[in-house]
Amino acid sequence: MTLERDRENRRQEALERHHWLSRLFREDRLAFERERKRMIEETIESADDVEMRGRLMSLQDDWNRRMRGAGSCHNRLVLAKAFFWDHFHRVWHPGIEKANRELRRLAD
Repeated sequence: MTLERDRENRRQEALERHHWLSRLFREDRLAFERERKRMIEETIESADDVEMRGRLMSLQDDWNRRMRGAGSCHNRLVLAKAFFWDHFHRVWHPGIEKANRELRRLAD
């Protein structure tokens, strides 16, 4: 019962935060960008491992650099999708295939 209640509370908080950020995005783009940057930095700083924080900062810098030239919200979405699928095909899928081959080898 408690786990379900906690889950619902987290869901409600996330929805409220989303609505607030959505309104901020529409009404005050500069404040939205400041808040977005603050949230990203807070998340990176929450990593316990210094090396992990460095990798996360590097990834975020790369993301920001790649998105800088998007020009519009639509283009940002198109770029994000392209980056995701490129990463999926270059990193995730080969990793999944490798794990699958290893599991099959162990099962034989």
